[in-house]
Amino acid sequence: MRLSRAPRAVVTAVLLTAGAAATAVAAPVAGPVAALTAQVNAQPTGPDCLGTVHDSTDERTVKGDNAANEAMHVEQAQALAREGRTKPGQGVTVVVVDSGIAGYAGTAAVELPSGHGVAVAGIIAGPDQPEPAVQVGIAPSATLVDRRFYDSPQRQQETDVVPMAANLAQALGGIAAEREGGALGGRVVVVVPAQVPAAPELEAQVDRLVRSGVLLIAASGDRPAEGGFPDGYDGEAKKGEDAARLVWPAAHPKVIAVGVSTPGSRSTVLRSSAIDLAAPGTGAVSKARNGGWCVVGEPSTAWAAAQVAGVAALVWSMHPDEDADQLRTRLEQTASGNGEPSSPITGYGVVQPVEAIRRDVAEMGTERKEQIVPARPPRAQDDVLAGARHDAIWWGLGGGAALVVLLMLRPLLSRRT
Repeated sequence: MRLSRAPRAVVTAVLLTAGAAATAVAAPVAGPVAALTAQVNAQPTGPDCLGTVHDSTDERTVKGDNAANEAMHVEQAQALAREGRTKPGQGVTVVVVDSGIAGYAGTAAVELPSGHGVAVAGIIAGPDQPEPAVQVGIAPSATLVDRRFYDSPQRQQETDVVPMAANLAQALGGIAAEREGGALGGRVVVVVPAQVPAAPELEAQVDRLVRSGVLLIAASGDRPAEGGFPDGYDGEAKKGEDAARLVWPAAHPKVIAVGVSTPGSRSTVLRSSAIDLAAPGTGAVSKARNGGWCVVGEPSTAWAAAQVAGVAALVWSMHPDEDADQLRTRLEQTASGNGEPSSPITGYGVVQPVEAIRRDVAEMGTERKEQIVPARPPRAQDDVLAGARHDAIWWGLGGGAALVVLLMLRPLLSRRT
């Protein structure tokens, strides 16, 4: 996550548990990981995005900096876009499939059962806080489209509508139909910051949506409360844990599944071999239901998915000729890892918008392949002395045998003389 092309370290610190982080972070941590650790630990302060209700007027401002955006060097990436005479996110549509995003761009309170979708939208394209000045949206010029499919992230009341596979399949099918009808524009990111079980209809609609040419991004999964989904994954992470096949739509191979890179997040997010990219997942400043600004606190793959969606929109606005597959390659091959999806927490690594904007992906991909190809053992060379050595061995054996015979005959010969 820096402007140079110096080698980037694999994000290993994210494997630490919260309890071990204090001692393990003392070990050397290089490059973007060190920056991420230092900056995200400097959390902004203010009302919690999910705790702020729509009629609250006393808590509307945040103090400090957007630590997550700083860790990803969003400001520098936005500056590159403006230097290229492009507004960050311009020409890109981001469809937010969540609990509703009404009011994310304004200052008026909105009536929504949950502020989850508003916070997601604010991370992607929310307006900056004017006083005190705090940067908010990653791609503020992107066009956001609201596709609400639930009311509450958790069942809190009998009337709540919680994330369900059938509801999500219906929502994604509707987006696919719009896309097939020529709506939503040429460059479309669809973000699903939610986790639901697998279902045949959901898989079919994800297939359909991906075929339409959108870039589909989803949360890889948070650790549930006791009795929540996925069943049996509450509490501490177990050895060999892998939720890759359980959490949808992140489980689909064509979906970018997003994990959390912040150290100490292991107790709140699931380990999954499906993870492709990662983002801080905490420390961001966003918008609340009361029209003010707020802080996303506890690490979540939902917030991380929103951050990757914002980065995708920002980068795509600078590379308008690329399709969704090419953009995905660009994001993965410029992430902070080693060019391989090696981590069950961060996949290819943390998204790096500056690198994604500036790097030549074809050139960079060649570099990484050359770096990670295992060295082959040297080929055995022809033994040019083999013939001479063979003759020498036999001459040596013959000479040795003759010497032994002479030594044995020496006493007999001496007596005769």
